Amino acid sequence: MKFQKKHGCVQLPFVRGVFLFVWAAVSFCYSNSLSLPSVFSDHMVLQRDQAVPVWGQADSGAWVTVEFADQSKEAVTDSSGHWKIILDPMPASSKPRKMKIYSDAGTQVVQYSDLLVGEVWLCAGQSNMEWRMDQTEDAERAIAAANYPRIRLYHAPRLITQVPVGRIDAQWEVCTPETVKTFSAIAYYFGRKLQRDLDVPVGLLLAAWGGTRIEPWTPPCGFRSVKGMGSEYRMAAHLSELPLSGVDQKDKQTPGILYHSMLGPNVPFSIRGAIWYQGEANHRHNQTYVNKNRALLNGWRTLWGTDFPFYFVQLAPYRWNDEDPEILPLFWEAQSAVVKEIPGTGMAVVSDFSTADSIHPPNKEVPGTRLALLAEANTYGMDVVSTGPVYRTFAKAGSTLKISFDSAQGLTTRDGGAPDWFELAGADGVFKKADAEIVDEAVMLCSSEVPDPFLFRFAWHRLAVPNLVNGAGLPASAFRGGALRDN
Repeated sequence: MKFQKKHGCVQLPFVRGVFLFVWAAVSFCYSNSLSLPSVFSDHMVLQRDQAVPVWGQADSGAWVTVEFADQSKEAVTDSSGHWKIILDPMPASSKPRKMKIYSDAGTQVVQYSDLLVGEVWLCAGQSNMEWRMDQTEDAERAIAAANYPRIRLYHAPRLITQVPVGRIDAQWEVCTPETVKTFSAIAYYFGRKLQRDLDVPVGLLLAAWGGTRIEPWTPPCGFRSVKGMGSEYRMAAHLSELPLSGVDQKDKQTPGILYHSMLGPNVPFSIRGAIWYQGEANHRHNQTYVNKNRALLNGWRTLWGTDFPFYFVQLAPYRWNDEDPEILPLFWEAQSAVVKEIPGTGMAVVSDFSTADSIHPPNKEVPGTRLALLAEANTYGMDVVSTGPVYRTFAKAGSTLKISFDSAQGLTTRDGGAPDWFELAGADGVFKKADAEIVDEAVMLCSSEVPDPFLFRFAWHRLAVPNLVNGAGLPASAFRGGALRDN
């Protein structure tokens, strides 16, 4: 059996002959050597309309058979005992079914029950993605209402290892008030909207850890694929040789380490796409964050074998102590550039539901729902507005600048007042507050203090909560533009 390589990554990163952890509680029964990763368990959701890989270990040279949904597929294990079978694409199904895996003419058997077929999404990032339902506003009411038997939850535990692991202590669970209580609130609200609107089962595969940078979630091949990230690639590719304790909290920032520990064991479990809420730990890295996202996505898409969609939440306004108030807008600009430069991505803006004195806004329903809108519009082709006004171009006419937008139908303000947080500058580059007026789907800017404007910016402050929205009530993101010449 051969494993494909791309950008230096092996698509199925098994640990050969090394067992780092033995877990007392596992999610399935097995006998002798036949085993599968923990992402296969009772209650799982398999991705509809895609080929579905099923893989694991058994005796060397053994025949392994997988039976599910009128399919029966066979494979022979390689010399190391690894096997992989690809199930044909299947339509969505809410009917609970069983999967049976056996080898050696049925002497070794693994069986899973209550399996559904629908939409599976990876949900990853740092603390705002990890933030639990019982930590959010209106938690008691929301948790009590979370009876969704067609939503299934999988939570990868926090884990630091220096070599890729094959099994982790996790299993799929049915979404109930009890199981959702400590699950990611954003992931839950994202999945709830998809399940309601698509009317199919939804599986949410969560891997998140507060305070982590993007680098530890990136596999070695991702770093290798982007010029200028050679040092990160060397660290990620040689984790086992680094002097790490494996328990020190600083170790969790090592490039590649959380991919190996928390994501790698689930690859290439078939998914539709990924949602991501991360950046607080990288918010000073505005000039390199686009390439860091590119490395992350190149690695993930290579290893999963598909250019799946990737939707993320823009950081909310936050005070950041005594930090320069323009550092965060520079990061917002970098996050916007991810959408422009990397295909298959989208950004949810949540400035209107921020808390300036808390880096963890308590309302997680809004970002989860807005991520779902991005998926519904761009992945599922539904006729929904998924983003707020997006700056497109400007034109200068004397002392006035006209700012035009995409996704601006019904352009208005949330409070009924004039658009705020617009600024203009002339040849001296000194910005002054601008008077703004909405005309059709554009904003006209002028300022008595800037009679000959060339530069403009919007929401360019860490505490900016602008009022500009489109007819769907979705807010515009920070932006800047112009040139020191007539356009």
